[in-house]
Amino acid sequence: MNAETIANAVASVIASLGALATIMSRRKRWRSDIRENLSLAEELEKNSLIREQTPAVAWLNTKIALDVAKLSGQNLGTPKKPIPWASVFFSSSIMTVFGYWAYWLNSEGFVWYSILPGIVAFLMAMSAYGSFLNREILPESESDLPDGAIPLRPEQASEHISQNFNMMASTGDERFEEGRQLDVAFRFFTHATKGEFDQAIALADPNWLLCRIQAWLWNNQEHFSENIEVLENMAAEMIRDRSDHDAWADYKESEISGFESTWGLLDPEKMGGASRRRRVARDYDLVILAPLGNSGGYYVNSATIAPGALTFLMRRHEGRWVVASHLTAAPPTPGFPPAWWIVGDPSVEALPD
Repeated sequence: MNAETIANAVASVIASLGALATIMSRRKRWRSDIRENLSLAEELEKNSLIREQTPAVAWLNTKIALDVAKLSGQNLGTPKKPIPWASVFFSSSIMTVFGYWAYWLNSEGFVWYSILPGIVAFLMAMSAYGSFLNREILPESESDLPDGAIPLRPEQASEHISQNFNMMASTGDERFEEGRQLDVAFRFFTHATKGEFDQAIALADPNWLLCRIQAWLWNNQEHFSENIEVLENMAAEMIRDRSDHDAWADYKESEISGFESTWGLLDPEKMGGASRRRRVARDYDLVILAPLGNSGGYYVNSATIAPGALTFLMRRHEGRWVVASHLTAAPPTPGFPPAWWIVGDPSVEALPD
């Protein structure tokens, strides 16, 4: 082994160590920047003028989120298809064989027929190179959005992070906070789609639960009784005893089946809340949950019908927001049958004049 070979090997090792040191230094710098920016963000939060009149806090939080994503190795770019290594290997092998053949044919001087294996080698090289191109996964169509809706989804994940912070900073919609109108509606909807009935009714108005039980008893008169007084007493017992009542398990199973058949195909993760507050009475708000498709959100400039949108009437009851109705903009009225204020209710249609 001569001195030049040793020097080259040493240089390669030093270059590798230098690159590793650079990477480690960059990661260390990122961590330091994140810690400093977190401290700065806390200071900015204390300044009401900067917090309320400028998007500075959102900008800084965006940078922190992006730095954390880079540090943890998250890919913020457009998602890509995996490289087809089998095709790359096959094309490279053919390229090597035909390339060497063309070289061998010209080893003693150019011959015209060496062009043929040369062309094959060139095409295989282009095929291998093409395997690394155009791997971006194109976004799906926004055809599932209502007419006139303009999608908000940014093309880059970094823009999406920035957009989220900016929207939170600019709207300041308190209805998304824990225990408020939209938060409760989302949680009720999520529990109902998952068959978690006990958790769902914990977020519902007691009047809503009473009417749901009355509707179930009314629709099963042949099994229980056609006597209204008997049904009223049974409904009161079910409200009081819940799972200790003999009929509760059947009622719960019926409700879970009904919500799953109605909402089972909807994904709570792809639902969004309408941004405008809709007050219908003292302590009553109407909230709308609409499918977002794959847009990440959209806005409209005029009145728009949103296909698949769900309407929830929220009530402030005993200091907290609960679901008063999941069908209309009016709370249901107890009775046999209860009034849900929807046109075409089969129980009401069947009533005698």
